[in-house]
Amino acid sequence: MRTNINFMLFIILLTGLFCSCNPVINEPLSTSNLIFKTAKDSILFTGTAIKSYNGTSKEVIFSDSNIIKKIMSNRKIKCYLNNDSLFVFTYAVDYMSSFVNDLVLYENLYDAKFSFEDGYPNWIDNIGINTIRTQNKEKRALSWAKFISQLKLEGRYKE
Repeated sequence: MRTNINFMLFIILLTGLFCSCNPVINEPLSTSNLIFKTAKDSILFTGTAIKSYNGTSKEVIFSDSNIIKKIMSNRKIKCYLNNDSLFVFTYAVDYMSSFVNDLVLYENLYDAKFSFEDGYPNWIDNIGINTIRTQNKEKRALSWAKFISQLKLEGRYKE
């Protein structure tokens, strides 16, 4: 009888131990090693401002509308992983009259969505421009992989 009671207490204790553990799976961390700076190297925001990034649609969802205002007021933004410079991107919006043949954070005003694109406008189908954009994408491939890896590590990457 005493063995059964000890066994039951052990099971209850073990169950309580497992239930008290609340593993956080795919939940964004409250800190981030990603840092986004202005052209003058002042910190604009950190990776915690990115709620999620979808690798398939390229959509970026920000956690706070104030971040969007900060992005809009800075044309070029530098991305760092700790002290390692990863890449620079340009803020692009539908009413821009210029071309950008490198990474942009594109704001689609019609659906109020943001996405990382390899250039602006993204509908251009020109061999010369496409070649330049492809070359620029290849140059930042390693840095982009580090960026994606960090987003995954922080639980901010979605497919």
